[in-house]
Amino acid sequence: MKIISDLLMTALYTVFIQNLVLSSGLGMSEAIRVSTKPGTFGKFAVMISGFSVVTSVLCSLIDKISFMSDVTYAVRAAVYGGILAAVFIITAVVARFVFKASPKFLGTLGIAALNTLVLAVPYINHSAAYSFADSIGSGIGAGIAFVLAAALISRGSAILAENESIPEVFKGTPAMFLYVAMLSLAFTGFSDVNLFA
Repeated sequence: MKIISDLLMTALYTVFIQNLVLSSGLGMSEAIRVSTKPGTFGKFAVMISGFSVVTSVLCSLIDKISFMSDVTYAVRAAVYGGILAAVFIITAVVARFVFKASPKFLGTLGIAALNTLVLAVPYINHSAAYSFADSIGSGIGAGIAFVLAAALISRGSAILAENESIPEVFKGTPAMFLYVAMLSLAFTGFSDVNLFA
């Protein structure tokens, strides 16, 4: 029962307190892009969640091997990157040859796998010394955090598009950047980070 509660608590922490998209900017460009295309929103979020969880779990298991405790940052980056690349290649091969996925789907799969959010999760797990269950929760939370960020951005862009009182120079991209910046500041406030230290 403790494992499940650790998993859920870490997932909730990752979604609300440490929303990696809104407080760190990881995967922000994809969150903005996906928020403008509601048809790909759910599919992309599932891909991000899947890659985050699988990569988190595998990197957590690799971190248990004794030689990983003494490696440099560059070696750790190469190992984590290699694990993510292997997960993507296996997933792409299965999707292509077993499920007959289209090249467009495989392109979206690649964008989801190589998102900065997915690669950041194992580093955060390692630096926070998360347990195996915490690593799974962190991966799930990162995927949900991406969905939350994209949903907030999508809703905000709809409201901004309807607002007639926005000056012409700020319509479109400038208004979106200001909106996302304010969202990011709000989520950074939740994370108890001192911006002025």
